Amino acid sequence: MKIGLTGLPKSGKTTIYNALTGNSGVTDKYIQAHHEAHIGVVEVMDERVTRLSEMYKPKKTIYAHLEYSDFPALFTTHAEDMSANALLSEVKTMEGFVLVLRCFEDSEMDELYGKADPLSDLQKFEDEMLLQDMIIAEKRLEKIELSYKRGIKTPALQLEEKALHHIVKALQEGTPIRKLELGTDEEKSVRGFQFMSQKPILALLNCSEDNYKQVDDILAQIRTKGYLAEAIAGRFEEELSRMEPEDAAVFMEDMGIRESVRDRLTHLCYELMGYLSFFTVGEDEVRAWTIQKGDNAVTAAGKIHSDLARGFIRAECFNYNDLMAHGSEKALREKGLFKLEGKEYTVKDGDILSIRFNV
Repeated sequence: MKIGLTGLPKSGKTTIYNALTGNSGVTDKYIQAHHEAHIGVVEVMDERVTRLSEMYKPKKTIYAHLEYSDFPALFTTHAEDMSANALLSEVKTMEGFVLVLRCFEDSEMDELYGKADPLSDLQKFEDEMLLQDMIIAEKRLEKIELSYKRGIKTPALQLEEKALHHIVKALQEGTPIRKLELGTDEEKSVRGFQFMSQKPILALLNCSEDNYKQVDDILAQIRTKGYLAEAIAGRFEEELSRMEPEDAAVFMEDMGIRESVRDRLTHLCYELMGYLSFFTVGEDEVRAWTIQKGDNAVTAAGKIHSDLARGFIRAECFNYNDLMAHGSEKALREKGLFKLEGKEYTVKDGDILSIRFNV
């Protein structure tokens, strides 16, 4: 999963990136913003993988991974210039965004950038995304029109034109693409554009230690607009990430924090993207895999290896919770909880799969 950390200048993106990844990007407010993305890979610590590893004692244990990219402040230039920006191409490969919104007071930053106003900043960012997508969609429609004039009018082009007109109309009305109900064929026809407003957003209020628990009203307003939203004390979390676990636990308890920012953001990103985990187990390897909710057994097989999807016959399937409750695969077979599933089986969170295939 590739998640982009973004936001307006000096909102605390790099501070949160450091807390998540354990890296040490410069966060001094007087330092000029960086111009390239910082990329950090975070292991998704899942207790289920740990317990499966203890049970099967494999040669390798592989947890799922989440990649965070800390981007410099976007939309600091006009959207027309942004469309030619090499960095934007990298931004568009992200599967979702964590939008960091400044929610702390700083007199010097207030003078440079105005007082912290997360609701306004969220709207500014969304508006810029809509504008960027509008430019791309309208330019493509112009090219399609030129193709028509040259006598090129294929069904694929007509389908793409229909989808783009639908998109442009929504963007003009201030509606992000993620809220549109595009048909399956329409969605496929415009997938290559990687529109920014089509990607889900987690709105993350970056607070101080003092106001961390005083932003419920702002969170409620953001959630009412349809966003997933959370608040963290970014600088405090960065300091925690550099402590020994025992010392960090004491400070977390004082703040009423149950999990590290890494674990909390991981759960939220899985919720944001609609992802779940399934597992493969054995003497060689215990491993977690990530797919979207609603994906079937063939999709899961393809996640492991394309040959498994191509030659799929059946999926041997049982669930982690059942295994923990009954203690062994043998017990699951005896109780009828070890099943053979076909191609259309919808994989559930915590399923353990073994794919029968023939290529």
